[in-house]
Amino acid sequence: MDYFCTIRRTPSYLLVALFCAVYIPLSIVLLVPIDLASSTSDSQPLLALPRNVTFATWRVVYWLAFFLTWLILPVLQSYLESGHNDNSKKIRDALRANARYQLMTLGVGLIGLLYFYLYVGLSLASLKALVIALSHTYSLIISTWFMGIGVVQIPRAMFLNGSPARILASLEERAPSLHDHLAESQTQFKEVTSEVRSLIPVKDGPYKDWIDDLLDEVPKTGVAPRTLNRSQVTEEYLSSLSFRLRKSKMAFARYESEWNSLVRNAADLMDIVEADGSRNLQFRFRKSTLSPRLAYFHYNFVRPGCYKIVGIVTTIFSIILIWSEIAQGTRASVLGFISISTFGFIQELLSFAVIAYMCTAAHSSLAKVKVFNIYVLVRKHTDSRSAIFYASQACRLTIPLSYSYVSMVPRHAAASVFEEFLQTSINLTPLGKYFVVWLPRFILIPVLFAYFNLYDRVQRVLGFGQEFGDDDEFVGNRAEGRDLINYELTNRRSEFQINMI
Repeated sequence: MDYFCTIRRTPSYLLVALFCAVYIPLSIVLLVPIDLASSTSDSQPLLALPRNVTFATWRVVYWLAFFLTWLILPVLQSYLESGHNDNSKKIRDALRANARYQLMTLGVGLIGLLYFYLYVGLSLASLKALVIALSHTYSLIISTWFMGIGVVQIPRAMFLNGSPARILASLEERAPSLHDHLAESQTQFKEVTSEVRSLIPVKDGPYKDWIDDLLDEVPKTGVAPRTLNRSQVTEEYLSSLSFRLRKSKMAFARYESEWNSLVRNAADLMDIVEADGSRNLQFRFRKSTLSPRLAYFHYNFVRPGCYKIVGIVTTIFSIILIWSEIAQGTRASVLGFISISTFGFIQELLSFAVIAYMCTAAHSSLAKVKVFNIYVLVRKHTDSRSAIFYASQACRLTIPLSYSYVSMVPRHAAASVFEEFLQTSINLTPLGKYFVVWLPRFILIPVLFAYFNLYDRVQRVLGFGQEFGDDDEFVGNRAEGRDLINYELTNRRSEFQINMI
């Protein structure tokens, strides 16, 4: 979690929520294998839990994830997005925003309630099943989509990292567009900063403390203030200005961080590629503990070779996972065959490896998505709003990923605790049973989109531009990018001299 956020600067109430939302999804990597192995009568698993303990654990995981994603995190996110300076008004805005959201959810729930009434009837048990089924219908689709993207992107990234020249080329292609985004965000931040500084002559009034807080967030010099009429300074205006200031400040910090990271990585890769002639590698901007000859062999052969091996392994995992999803419920399922043929510790180890890869694929894809350039994960510069948003989405994937794996694995004997507690609720109606049959095949769509790079084409057709997507959105002229990187290294040499990453 510290990779994206600076823990020391994050309020404690946010840290608790983020910690739970991030690490609850990771719990299934152990909980699902233990549950499946413990439910097999003739196995002797290495790790096992009594059935009642497993049931209690699933209840805690489910309901904690449920309240985090549907109540706690949305309220926190709306609270942080409020432009007001007063905490009570922030809470009021957060409750109003989530009340509107919950009313829309209730409308969908009423349709589901009518459907349940026709097929199951109304009772406390059926209402609980309705909540479980509806809350995870969306999450099941999203988890399958992200997992489908991840099983393509992970092997591709490994093979790309196995070639320093290809990585350098991709960075040079990204540089022009990223540099333009940095310049644009800097201009927007300066404009908002100028607007904030224009409050100095009119700050003596009912909003003095609020204006002082805004002035503390902008540079003291370097930006000429605008001319502002005192009558314009209202609560609504300051709320809007506060929101725009945070947004422009985080956008500038994001692109500045990404640009600096790109330049640092490109500088190292240039040294690695140019060392082919002399076979001695000495980095210009950072120190290496290896001798020049050992550094050359490490960065040109050993590390790329390791990436390629990992690429081969993850490719095999991806093919097995995709095929097992498509062939789910048939004898052609690879995971189904392996699961039937294994018991005890071997079964636990298999389940651990597969579901860990599923989680890695889904969460790595989620982390790369940029939603309207508002919610973005940036190393050490992720704002609290984005952290809450992505933590909420990650938490939503907990039960769907467990469901996807359990559905692919045939039963040895008794049903697992997960199946008893949750899967039967999702499969309670004919509509739920169709999910079991058709949803796994849905993985082919994101797989094909990712494999053939169709996302950029769809974005251009729909006019989304660069609102969505991952790092592939930044593509430009390679020669221009190389010139920008070299100019940056020449003119800011002292900043890149030490501690290059």
